[in-house]
Amino acid sequence: MKRVDIIISGGGMIGSIAAVAASRQGLSVLLIEAQAIDTIQQKSPRDLRVSAISADNINYLKELGIFNHLLQERIQSYSKMQVWDNRGDGEIAFEVDYAQQDYLGYLLENNNLVQAAWNCLDGQCETLQQAQIKTIENEGSQIRVELSNGDKYKSRLLIAAEGRNSFVRAFTQIKTKETSYHQKGLVSYIKIENAPTQTALQAFNAGGPIGILPINEAEKIFSIVWSLPQSQAVHWLECEQKTFEKGVKQAIGKDFGRIILLSKRAAFPLTQLYAQEYFKKRIVLCGDSAHGVHPLAGQGVNLGIGDIQQLFKVLEPSVLKDNDLLHQALRKYQRRRISKVKETSEMMSLLHHLFKDDEHIKKPLRNIGLKLINSLPIKNWLAGQAGS
Repeated sequence: MKRVDIIISGGGMIGSIAAVAASRQGLSVLLIEAQAIDTIQQKSPRDLRVSAISADNINYLKELGIFNHLLQERIQSYSKMQVWDNRGDGEIAFEVDYAQQDYLGYLLENNNLVQAAWNCLDGQCETLQQAQIKTIENEGSQIRVELSNGDKYKSRLLIAAEGRNSFVRAFTQIKTKETSYHQKGLVSYIKIENAPTQTALQAFNAGGPIGILPINEAEKIFSIVWSLPQSQAVHWLECEQKTFEKGVKQAIGKDFGRIILLSKRAAFPLTQLYAQEYFKKRIVLCGDSAHGVHPLAGQGVNLGIGDIQQLFKVLEPSVLKDNDLLHQALRKYQRRRISKVKETSEMMSLLHHLFKDDEHIKKPLRNIGLKLINSLPIKNWLAGQAGS
């Protein structure tokens, strides 16, 4: 039976970043990923899954050495944000404080970040692709797992970073609370003729917001995340290209010139998810295995990276060897991350419900909402989420 300090189940963005962080602390790691990791090059087809990584988290990726492994031609910084309501004249606009940093964050394809982290891991830890955990023993001072290929391992800690349908979380019987927004998030790439530069855009509509994220300003390429009622999602997935382009232009609500669809379209259900606990004995949850939020402000990946930063602040090699010290460390991790995730998720949920329709008191509130937000501390909170 092989022995490592930490086993990480899930080699996507959060799991692979966790593996780099653990290796940097001198811990031995086994990283397990159920799928094959894509190899992408400058001209590879673009991943429809795109993330906005905040400035603070970009700095963390630089500290870990991951940032330099990104395909630089496939990332785009942004320094401004504009948010408006198409059913009123409210608007929020903010930009980076250039005295402190040069950007609010970067937009990048998810598989670009995954590949960068795996390349950063080359030779630093043991990795397995197209493998998964079959059985787990979570007793005493160590974890024992058997993999689908028959290999067996011992470790001091098992990190679950497998996403919302986490096998490890299900094994621990940690309960979750999941709430549907009764929406789907439609994603695709578009070309916009005259959009503002260095700017992430978001427009609120009756059915939900549409986010317009710059991916390649030189070629005027943007990624959209269009939150739609479930009843409308199929139409916009299957309609003709010209109809879709017209619908996106209407959803944006500002005249940025011609819009051209550049890719396939895909949609995924939007839900809010909370794990009631973030650890049990020597198993700990990170990323989407622990929480899921509305994509309204693109905070899902940032919250996951925040999990990793907090987890490895409290983990030391000596802590892993002692049940009591490990329990105390993971309790601190759980307390701080549950608080942060709930703050962010509930604020996103509030904004979603406030601006998605005209029912009851929401309409008068919405008419003044963005103007009010633009003058209150919540604007600073939103700017902080974008840049930190």
